[in-house]
Formats: sequence, C-alpha cells, structure tokens
Amino acid sequence: MYYSQSARLAIYAPGEFGKGQSKTAEGVIRYAPNPVVAVIDSTEEGRTVEQVTGIPCQAPIVASLTEAMQYSPDALLLGTAWAEGHMPSQWKPDTIDAIKNGLDIINGLHDFLADDPEIVNYASLHNRKLLDVRRPPDVLPVGSGKAIDVPAFICLTVGSDGSVGKMTTSLELNSVARARGYKTRFVATGQTGIMIDGVGIAIDRVIGDFMAGATERLVLEVAYDNDFVFVEGQGSLTHPGWSGVTLGLLHGACPQAMVMCHDAKRTHVGKDKLPFPIPKLSELISLYEMMTNYVRPAKVVGVSLNTSGMDEKQARAALSAATADTGLPATDPVRFGADELFDAVLAMRGKKS
Repeated sequence: MYYSQSARLAIYAPGEFGKGQSKTAEGVIRYAPNPVVAVIDSTEEGRTVEQVTGIPCQAPIVASLTEAMQYSPDALLLGTAWAEGHMPSQWKPDTIDAIKNGLDIINGLHDFLADDPEIVNYASLHNRKLLDVRRPPDVLPVGSGKAIDVPAFICLTVGSDGSVGKMTTSLELNSVARARGYKTRFVATGQTGIMIDGVGIAIDRVIGDFMAGATERLVLEVAYDNDFVFVEGQGSLTHPGWSGVTLGLLHGACPQAMVMCHDAKRTHVGKDKLPFPIPKLSELISLYEMMTNYVRPAKVVGVSLNTSGMDEKQARAALSAATADTGLPATDPVRFGADELFDAVLAMRGKKS
C-alpha cells in the first residue's frame, strides 16, 4: 500500500481540472476510497467537483494551497498527467509549501520527487513522505508466459488510443463481478490505478525487456486466490509512442478475454493530435486478437465506449453503431453500467471451462 486509504486528499490540478489532462484527479475522485477534501485550480475556483466533472463529489475547488489547508488534508496528490509526464517547474514551490504545512506528497509523474535533493531535504526536515507511485521495483522478471497456467480467468482492457477508458472499464467490471459474489482483483498498471488501488506497477516506467515480466508478476500475485482478474490496459497497438507498452501487457497478462475501449468522439490517435486515423473497431479487434495468438489466443468479447460530452440519444446511437460494426455488446460502463460487458466475459469463461 502506497498510502493510507483513509488519508484526506487535496488534489493539485492548476489550470487543468476537468479539461482533459486531469484524468488522474478524476479517477482518484471517482474510485479511490480516500476522502477528497479540496481540489486546487484557480480557473474553477468557487465551484464543486460535481459541477465541473459530473462526478458526485461536493469537494470545493479552491485557488491555492493556503485555501486547501482550511479543509485539513493529510496529503497533496498531484492530479494531472501529460504524455511526457514531467513536473512543471512552477509546481515546485507549492510542493515545498505543502511539505512545510505537514502534507505528504503523492506523485504520479515520470519525474520523481525523491530524485530532487531540495524536495527530499524539506521532506526529511518535516518528516513527510514522498510517494513516487510510478517508480518501478528494482528487480523484475522477464516475461515467460507463466500467467497461462493460473486458475483465475484473466480479462485485459485494450484500446483504440490512450486515455479512452481502459482503467475505468476494468474497475467497473471488477465492481460488477464482486457485486455478483465472485472473488475478483483489479490489477493496476498505471499511476492512477495504483493511487486508487494502493498497489501495482506503472508499466510505462519499466525498462522494455521487463514490461511483460512486470505484468506477469502482478497477475501471478493475485490469480490463485480469485475467480477473475481484471488487468488495466495501457496505450494502444496503433499509437506510435505507446504500442510497446500495450504489447508488453498483452503478452505478460496472457488474457483469455479482452474488452475494446474507445472514445466515441475521437477520430485520430493521440487525442486527435496525430495524423493516424483510428481504424474501425472491427479491424482493431482483429489486430488485438492476432497479437495474442502466439502466446495465448484471446477474444475481444465486448466494446466499452466513452460517450462523455454526448447527449443520451447520441450515446445510444454510438453504441448501436459499435455493435453493428463488431457484432459485440457495447456500453458506456459509467453511463449505463458494465453488466452487459461482464455477461460477455462470463460467457467466454464458460466456453473456456
């Protein structure tokens, strides 16, 4: 466990909350057990989390760390993440002030606070913890396909791009399975999932040779005591920067089922910033299934669509189009629930048994 799940959190997201780069903040607010007492973003000052994001949380959004301290947080969580994952220089003074005010710092960026001598000095002086959740273990195995032999049924979320809902879908599936009485485990493979669950390995920070092995280790640790293991996917096979991480997860997790995740409004990879059109979902499904075949054949059993920003009529039309293209059940697990997706996973388990 990286930090107490009862720790009161102030979330730091200056200029970004609810604007596309704050998925760490929003994921923690929606799914983590920790009470969130305030969000720091001067551009949304005076509003609540629910007013900005729709997430049912009444935590206030304040303009500064000083105002956030009025709500008695225990830790400051750095809540935004960019593709490069670097810490903006202007964040450092607030980070140091938070330490001086007695807060631990929870950091999911690629830049590690424990590598900054000045921040380390202040943390030591004030007896505060620096929690760099993206720092991988020092020793990891090379992938060897051991996850093929575990008794649990393994489901991996895959996607058309990064930031399309893979973590969310895994968590929603895990919740449905648990509600139905199964023993289940969510496996966190990214910084936000780790902050929510308390354990995991950020695969995108692992040296390439050990990505599959790190994933394999995570699966082996939980797959002997659970009926289902839901592995959080990362990146996309079609993203020129993140495809290696995705393939490492495919071969390390050895899934038996996959769920395809897609942002219904997106047309190109990289949040529409790169010149690579997203293929039809049916073509993507064929690609993912082909790439699993050599290690362990797996099938995509359903489609998870992120329909945020659409009205209900548009969302249902997008779901119908996805089903028409793929022949698979499709839903938005946040908007309409994940039961239909779990039914598809359950049906695939029945075929494998």
